[in-house]
Amino acid sequence: MAKIIKYLFFITILAFFSACSVTQDDIRGALQSNSAELITKDKKKLQELLVKFKTKLDKRNPNNFSKKNRQKIYISIEDFNKKLYLKYKKKVLKDYKDYLQMAFSKDSLFNRNDYLILGMTYMISNAYSIENFHALTAFQFDKEKLHNLYKNLQVIRWRIKVEKDLKDDYLFLTWQNNWQIQLEKLLQKRPDISYEEIKDLEYIKNKKETLFSHSNFSFEVLLTQMIDRVENSLKALGEEPRDLSISALTFFVFL
Repeated sequence: MAKIIKYLFFITILAFFSACSVTQDDIRGALQSNSAELITKDKKKLQELLVKFKTKLDKRNPNNFSKKNRQKIYISIEDFNKKLYLKYKKKVLKDYKDYLQMAFSKDSLFNRNDYLILGMTYMISNAYSIENFHALTAFQFDKEKLHNLYKNLQVIRWRIKVEKDLKDDYLFLTWQNNWQIQLEKLLQKRPDISYEEIKDLEYIKNKKETLFSHSNFSFEVLLTQMIDRVENSLKALGEEPRDLSISALTFFVFL
C-alpha cells in the first residue's frame, strides 16, 4: 500500500512539473505571437504613412513623378507582393538601395519622386519580410534589417531637406515656402538685396504667402512617425535602436 501511495505521489509531482513546463512554453508562445501582431500592425501603419507621403510629395513636386505609373506605385505600396520595377539606362532596378541612390543623385533625373517612393517601399518590404506565413512569431523578423531600416529612414529625413542637384536646386521641395526658394536663388546671384526686393518676390507680392508663413514640416512629421513605428517593432523584439548623429547622417551610405 505504501508503495502504491509513493508511486501515485511521484506521478502527481511529475504531472505537476510537466504542466508547469507546458504553461511556460504556452506563455512564451503567446508573447511571441503578441509581439508579431504588434510588428505586423507597425508594417501596415508604415504602408499607410507612405501613401500619405507620396501624395504630399507629388503635390509639392508635381513635375517629378510619372502620371502613368502613379496608380501602380500606390498599389505597390499597399501590396508588397505587387512590384513595379523602373529602368535606368536600360537596366531594371530591383534593389531598394539602387532606387534610393538614384533618388538622391545630383544628376538630372526624370520622375525623381518615383525612385524615392519605390526605394522606400522595397526597403520597408525587405525589413518586414518573413519566410513562414503559417505560424507568425516575432522570431521570424530580422532584427538587423529593422535596425537598418531605422537608420535609413533617419538618413532620408535628413537628406530630403538638404540635398541639391548640380544646379544648386533642391532635389525635393518639402519644408521650403515658395518665397524662400525665390529668395535663395536671388541671394546666389546677389547677396546684398534690399528689404523692398524681398517684398517684391512673386509669392509675397501676390499675397500667396507672407514673410511670417511657417515652413512646411509635414514631411518631417510623416518620416518621424515612420521612424517611431520601426522603433516600436524593434522594442517588441527586445532591441534598443540608436539615433544617428548629424555627422553620421551626412556621410551615411544606405544599408
